[in-house]
Amino acid sequence: MTSESASNIAVPLRDQWENCHACDATYRRRKLARGEKLCCSRCGALLAAPHVESARQHALAVALTGIVLFVLANMFPIMTFDMMGAKQSNSIFTGVRGLLVQDYAPLAALVFFSAILAPALYLLFGSYVLAARLLGRSWPWDFQAYRAMELLAPWNLVPVFFVACLVAVVRLDLLGTVTWQRGAVFVVLLSICCLILEQIRENAGQESDTRLRPRFDPQVQRQRALALVVSGVILYPFANILPVMTMTVPGDKAALTVWGGVLELFHVGLWPAAVIVFLASMCVPFLKLAALGWLLWMDGKSTLRRERSKLFGVVETVGTWSMVDIFLLSVLVAVGQLGSLASVTAEPGALFFAAVLVCTIFAAASYSERMIWREEKI
Repeated sequence: MTSESASNIAVPLRDQWENCHACDATYRRRKLARGEKLCCSRCGALLAAPHVESARQHALAVALTGIVLFVLANMFPIMTFDMMGAKQSNSIFTGVRGLLVQDYAPLAALVFFSAILAPALYLLFGSYVLAARLLGRSWPWDFQAYRAMELLAPWNLVPVFFVACLVAVVRLDLLGTVTWQRGAVFVVLLSICCLILEQIRENAGQESDTRLRPRFDPQVQRQRALALVVSGVILYPFANILPVMTMTVPGDKAALTVWGGVLELFHVGLWPAAVIVFLASMCVPFLKLAALGWLLWMDGKSTLRRERSKLFGVVETVGTWSMVDIFLLSVLVAVGQLGSLASVTAEPGALFFAAVLVCTIFAAASYSERMIWREEKI
């Protein structure tokens, strides 16, 4: 194993051997000096970083602040849409309610989980684990809370929700006037807290306790990931052909596909928003399916292992940004119901799009980086 040292020399602990969480290579645990990180010489994964007391204190402060901001972000409206004197405001939950009213319960459940429930649990579990580590005690279910936090991390999509709000404002400004409300400030601050907490978690290294590692069955995981990727490939054309929403204003009724929404933004001169929607809603799902398919095809081969590990890391990081379109739909459904003046209705294409997104997220979760480094081919 190798380490990146700042200035001090690490002091070895008693002989205590562990396995890398990414490739199962063996390394010896040792005490690390300030600024030093222990990395795997085989796959390059971060194995450990010094547990600095102040860093844990800062992380706990961020998590607790995030809990307060989460409550405030869900209490106050985010924006108000005004069209010819008719006004309507929204919060995170009003989008969920609007989708339920339109009989799109699966979409409502997805928005509720990824914008409300998962962030709340992520912050609560994070605070619990950090408090236990800071006090140096073993609290009940703290390891299970850590694992739950890791599983919830890809679904903590408050930052993606705010990007969807920005795109929604761009769309609604073409029809009326949008005014930001105080809830938007809390959503921005909550997004920053979530991003900081996730960065701290990733930079802390892999906990060596084996209880934190999920059971690894390469054959089952490969079959599950392959089934999800194939399902995503089958659903992907329908997600792009069928309309995801219908926008109705006096004198115009337009059923928009994902690509149609991109073209609409581009034609009115809002090309930055068009680029964001195109990359997040069309390129990311396709590239994620292609990347996972290639990783599964290369399964068991000994070539390009480091490159495949890096690619899998990118897939895990950017994959959930495809939720921009689903969040955008929930925001428009919440503020775009002004009777005869304007209405936004979800369409079946949104269900296919959400299904593709869920397939890619679960496929990435089913695939394990340890599959890249095992010797035998299934």
